[in-house]
Amino acid sequence: MPPYDVIIVGGGAAGLNAGLVLGRARRDVLILDAGKPRNAVAERMHGFLSRDGTPPAKLLDLARAELKHYPNVKLVTATVKRAKRTAHGFVVTAESREQFAGRRLLLANGLRDRLPSIKNLDKLWGKSVFVCPFCDGWEFRDRKIAVYGNAKAAVGLAQELYGWSKHLTVCTEDGSLTVSPKQRRWLEATHCRLIKGPIRRLVGNDKGALKELEFEDRRRIECDALFLSAPLRQSCGIAKSLGCKAGWWGSIVVDDKGRTNIRGCYAAGDAVTNVHQVILAASSGVRAAMAICSELLSEEADALARTTRRAS
Repeated sequence: MPPYDVIIVGGGAAGLNAGLVLGRARRDVLILDAGKPRNAVAERMHGFLSRDGTPPAKLLDLARAELKHYPNVKLVTATVKRAKRTAHGFVVTAESREQFAGRRLLLANGLRDRLPSIKNLDKLWGKSVFVCPFCDGWEFRDRKIAVYGNAKAAVGLAQELYGWSKHLTVCTEDGSLTVSPKQRRWLEATHCRLIKGPIRRLVGNDKGALKELEFEDRRRIECDALFLSAPLRQSCGIAKSLGCKAGWWGSIVVDDKGRTNIRGCYAAGDAVTNVHQVILAASSGVRAAMAICSELLSEEADALARTTRRAS
């Protein structure tokens, strides 16, 4: 089983951009991707210069087409079940039980949203229900927006959304109305409503447009968009099983080069930050790829030097 120079787990913006940089550096790269991106339900992505409004699937298709120019980069559809550190790098095992060996490992597996249990949410998710104001706030500017989640976190998200709309309602998932004194003053100053939840059902049309929120007590309020203050989780357990250090928000802790605390293991993309934008994920992949390439070059230079000493 000849090893790849680098195995990348995850074929989103971070993983594909890392693969592109490493491929151009003449490294043998394997990208393993399960084909289930977090933004698959989104109709458009935003904030990416020259690609604003592009469907996420189209961006991935364009990226994969570019990688075909580099025969040293291989893209395989596979769900990775585990990864093991070895004396020479890493062995990654797919769900199919096929194994792949690599000198370096880059985790670009992304995150998953832990969505609340609300009837019809799945039908409106990515159309009129979102998590990121910077991604989807513009399309609902000056319209009726509700925020849902833990009281303090939901008010914090509402404060972000206030830049897009002044017609805001905060609905508390846990039924609590406890917020900080500063948040209370902000609610009063902006006339933002604070409603005790939970939300039972979303009322929308067959095109995915949200119309009303229905609460457990059958109250209804009009609403054009719902933003969730939802917790996140790693999309797979590889980082945890390897012993990668995790931050308080659940992200993988890395240094400024994308290195984790596990020697030879790097991480990039949404998995390493609490600021989630496609363009930032792509940039993170580039940074990690360059660091990996530099590390491999240094390792190879040292090996050549040792060979020269022995020969002399």
